[in-house]
Amino acid sequence: MLVGEHWMYAYASVIGNSHTLDSKPCQDHCRVEHYEGFSIAVVCDGAGSCVHSDIGSKATTELAVYRFQEAISDLAWDGEKERPTLEGWKEVAKKTLLDVRNDLEEFASHEGLEFKSLSCTVIVAIRLMDALLLTHIGDGRAGYCNANDEWFPLMTPFRGKEANETVFITSDIWDAGVLDTYLESVLIQEEIKAFCLLTDGCEKASFECNLFDSEKGTFYDPNRPYKEFFHKNVTTNLPAFWSLGMTQMEINQRWAEFLTSGNARLKMEPDDKTMVLAVRKANQTISLDGATGTA
Repeated sequence: MLVGEHWMYAYASVIGNSHTLDSKPCQDHCRVEHYEGFSIAVVCDGAGSCVHSDIGSKATTELAVYRFQEAISDLAWDGEKERPTLEGWKEVAKKTLLDVRNDLEEFASHEGLEFKSLSCTVIVAIRLMDALLLTHIGDGRAGYCNANDEWFPLMTPFRGKEANETVFITSDIWDAGVLDTYLESVLIQEEIKAFCLLTDGCEKASFECNLFDSEKGTFYDPNRPYKEFFHKNVTTNLPAFWSLGMTQMEINQRWAEFLTSGNARLKMEPDDKTMVLAVRKANQTISLDGATGTA
């Protein structure tokens, strides 16, 4: 059975205002694919300082989908007998992301491109029948909504010592002794109603982050999804799109319009914006009252 049959997805990457003004391409990319027993969602954010990071983010997205599909199928985690453990998933994630990194290096050589010019972050989420797996390198955000309509973070974005400093799949982080510092993997085994993956161009609109503590005189990062941002999309808009019989392409187009100018924060954002939002289908008739205005 396709896990995607029980879930609705909206996903898109849109160019940021600064890239439009500078005539630069969108350096984000995302993809969602459904297989027998599981679904894969990937989000990549190209490094702004790297000339071919738009190519790198697209290639990394495609390579990650291919490699993780192969890994999950080989392990039979898509079936009813085998179930992942956190330690098992951590090892699978490390090996598979290294495969993606090596594939990207081979791609760079074949295309005559400098490897580091393809630098990008990567977030991978795998929806199994009864679990959610996530792994990532670099920054961005991810979160999930449990059965009680409570939102929690799925990852901690990696930040370096300098502002906007992070690591990429092309970074020199692959020595066994230091890799765990840079690569985070998570296993969630509880009932989930929705989850999201996003690049940092969407984080100020959808997460509590980079807040100022007036008593300490410092900034801090609560890393909490805004329920108010996600609630209407999860409970009304995506179910409405699905009940109207929209194709995935039509839903993604509506989602791209929302990410471009759906609220003041998104409209003014200079960075490229990518978000994947997945919502479990409810076993009830969807009301279309008040369905417009958020996405």
